[in-house]
Amino acid sequence: MDSTTRKGQSMGFRNSSGHLPHPYVREYYESCLGPVPYSRYEGKWLQFFGLVADHIVKQIGPKKVLDAGCAKGFLVEALRDRGVEAYGIDLSEYAISQVRRDIKRYCRVASLVDPIAERFDLIVCIEVLEHIPEETARQVIANLCRSTDDILFSSTPDDFAEVTHVNVRPRSYWNALFAEQGFDFDVEFDASRIAPHAMRFVKRSVRCCVIDALLTQREQLRQTFERTDEEQRKVIQALERRLEKIEQSIGWKAVVHLKRLRERLCPLHSVRQSVYLSLRSGLLALMNGTWRSLLSGARNREQLAQAHPGTGSTIDADPALVTPATIPIAPESALAHSLLDGLKGLEIGPAAHNPFGLNTRNVELPAAHEFYAGEQRRLSGLEPPQVDLWAAADNIPVPDQSEGFILTSHILEHLPNVVGALMEWDRIVIDGGYVFMIVPHKWAFAPDATRELTSFEHFIDDYVQKASIESHPIDGVPGGKMGHYHTFTPDSVLQVVEWMCRNKLCDWKLVAREDIDTKVGNGFTLVFMVLHRDRAGCCAEETVS
Repeated sequence: MDSTTRKGQSMGFRNSSGHLPHPYVREYYESCLGPVPYSRYEGKWLQFFGLVADHIVKQIGPKKVLDAGCAKGFLVEALRDRGVEAYGIDLSEYAISQVRRDIKRYCRVASLVDPIAERFDLIVCIEVLEHIPEETARQVIANLCRSTDDILFSSTPDDFAEVTHVNVRPRSYWNALFAEQGFDFDVEFDASRIAPHAMRFVKRSVRCCVIDALLTQREQLRQTFERTDEEQRKVIQALERRLEKIEQSIGWKAVVHLKRLRERLCPLHSVRQSVYLSLRSGLLALMNGTWRSLLSGARNREQLAQAHPGTGSTIDADPALVTPATIPIAPESALAHSLLDGLKGLEIGPAAHNPFGLNTRNVELPAAHEFYAGEQRRLSGLEPPQVDLWAAADNIPVPDQSEGFILTSHILEHLPNVVGALMEWDRIVIDGGYVFMIVPHKWAFAPDATRELTSFEHFIDDYVQKASIESHPIDGVPGGKMGHYHTFTPDSVLQVVEWMCRNKLCDWKLVAREDIDTKVGNGFTLVFMVLHRDRAGCCAEETVS
């Protein structure tokens, strides 16, 4: 079944008794549309219509849009979220009842067989007319064309298996019907964001021959591909020459030699590596003028394990229970060094008392830094790390696939929209790079210990509602705004990541797991390899198959 058909459009026609019989009720959307139910909780659909809305806004730029056959209003809400005055109509009362609460006023139950009173800059009609008998479909097209001069249209040309498909036709058939209304097929417009068979029709006073336009476009594309191939060959050759020079340089050979030497002398998880990392942390502490903190921290480690359970990048203990210059410096992570050495990445929410010793730029939210920097100085006597990028964890101003890794320690619990943040990290990390996260156990912070574990549905709802530090409820959240929004176990995080992978929001492979992290010991470690290869092709295939 063509998955764009799964939108479940339900624009029907009146029978002789004047009723509107149609099968587009709850059961249809939940069980008759293939392996992925047509639900906002299946992230695939919101992502798909978000991409369609982005394309419409960027390439067409309409001010007022109608989604004819809007089903549950996913496209309407995506356009509204992008500032477009969008509306929707659909025959199914059940579908309209499922429209997002703040969007319901813009969607209504109606039949496309009836004339459309208003005019629109653009009408979108996705996988609707194959559900309508041929004699009625002509009337629907006439109604659409009277209310706009611009139509984005798709109707499956080959899905005869769906029992509600009573009018499956090739694209040439629909082109002829729109031509009767004075609408031309716009061969220059790429409508493949919707489906491979989607088309744009525009009303024109002087009509063009479609065959001539397609032949012209084919020649233009051939010339463009030839130029692009030549340019890409030159770029690849230049990169290969640069890489060859780097590999032959003395500096690169020295780095490779030293890394191999360190791996031989200090194997992963060996006693020698633990001693090496402890000495390195001690030297860094001395260089930062924190030797007193190091000594006093060793004497007070047992006391702080009870009074200050959270020793990640945030200070979660009661300040009255911790005195200045008593927070121990956590040793560097052998696991992090084994995977991330030689890469450049971002550390979100860094802390001076919890160093990793990696090649990172530090990311921090200004509002959070104002509090935690002061607490860092007061409780440990340490200067907070330098901040390189002022940004929220789910909106970091760096290019796509520009970093070797994302590193976080005791950060995930402070994020109101976990799925949104993970999607942002996926965008940033290169193919084959890593997301390395240490997350506190519930028992690590006393106020969290008695809370219920955050449910999977809660994480998905935060994503659907686009939760932020301004909108996420703070009832029962320790610390209030920017406090511990959520509690986790390793399996609950993995459940969210697996759901994201199923819905093509990311493609991550778990490469390391510590149920008790070997850095501080009050959390768990999960390390994912980020994969981008063939992602675009897989996603495109998923939307049309």
